[in-house]
Amino acid sequence: MSAVLVLGGDAPEVTDLARNLGADVELVPTALAGAAGAAAAGEELDAWRARAAAGPRAVKVVVAPWTTPPSSAPLAALDLDGWTDRAELALARWVAALGAAKARCADGGAIVALVDRPAPLDAAGWAPECGVADAVEALTRSLARSEGPRGVRVNAVTTPARLTHGPVVAPAPPLDAFPGSVLLEAAGAVRLLLDPDALGLTGTVLHADCGRSWR
Repeated sequence: MSAVLVLGGDAPEVTDLARNLGADVELVPTALAGAAGAAAAGEELDAWRARAAAGPRAVKVVVAPWTTPPSSAPLAALDLDGWTDRAELALARWVAALGAAKARCADGGAIVALVDRPAPLDAAGWAPECGVADAVEALTRSLARSEGPRGVRVNAVTTPARLTHGPVVAPAPPLDAFPGSVLLEAAGAVRLLLDPDALGLTGTVLHADCGRSWR
């Protein structure tokens, strides 16, 4: 049984995070397929989930099925392939990865989902990502309910670090470090929720955005 397992995508931030946490990594399939390849991508994810779920259990599991972040774009400008990749397939990766995390987390352990999410004030151009983040929050709370009887805590951390660039609209964030980074603000929140001292926290979402969300 390993101490920390990261179920993550091929984004470099995932590799860095796993190294920061001293974790083993298992890659979630992250190939973008567009509308025409969505069925095949779904079959690939189903097969991966079955294989991953059969692996050795871990006390702490972090889920971050990240690909290279897209560029922001108005929702009306997204074509079908863009919507499929950024919303439908992105959410399918989360469902597969969280399903594997549920199977791989040892009794009494902890699961943390690390989610890309711009703060509400900075959400223009990120409609698919905001929708996926909301869905992952709901999935986190659902797993917290289902896995609680065996002592597993399930929480989420959101970060704007990969999606927010340049000047932001007023008011300024409370902390000058905004939007923060994956390896400092986000990783710190992940470690907090993985720690046994967080024994009373489950179904919780922490926004590691330097106070930008006011949530």
